[in-house]
Amino acid sequence: RIQAICDWVNQHVAFVSGASNGSTSAFETVVQRQGVCRDFAHLMIALCRALSIPARFTTGFDYGADPVLGPTDFHAYVEVYAGGRWFMFDPSGTAIPMGLVRIATGRDASDCAFASLFGDVYATGQSVDIHAVPASDGVLREPVRGTDALSTDAG
Repeated sequence: RIQAICDWVNQHVAFVSGASNGSTSAFETVVQRQGVCRDFAHLMIALCRALSIPARFTTGFDYGADPVLGPTDFHAYVEVYAGGRWFMFDPSGTAIPMGLVRIATGRDASDCAFASLFGDVYATGQSVDIHAVPASDGVLREPVRGTDALSTDAG
């Protein structure tokens, strides 16, 4: 059921950079049928919660995203609680969940703001350094695109 919600959002909303802003609601995303990763996440969270499925907003730096979409950037995901653990989904389908460097988790994007800006602010760029750590077997693995939801449970 959860995968069906994720698939529905992915198939009915187009990823369009700049199509929304921080106050765009899940309802507006359904009506406009376009948005960015934050909008996809808010819509999936709203649909899950409408079905009494616990869901939360997760954001981070997207290491390994499709370069066709532009330079690597921050990304929004959804985590859904099922079977006693949290599972990560990317309803926008634009990133590799295994490549997420988590920054924050909350009820929605307002809980996970990177910065609060006041006045005239102009972005000049960003820089994030990521240093991979080998797995317990000593092998360093690159993120791989997959279709299975990843569990964030350590146990």
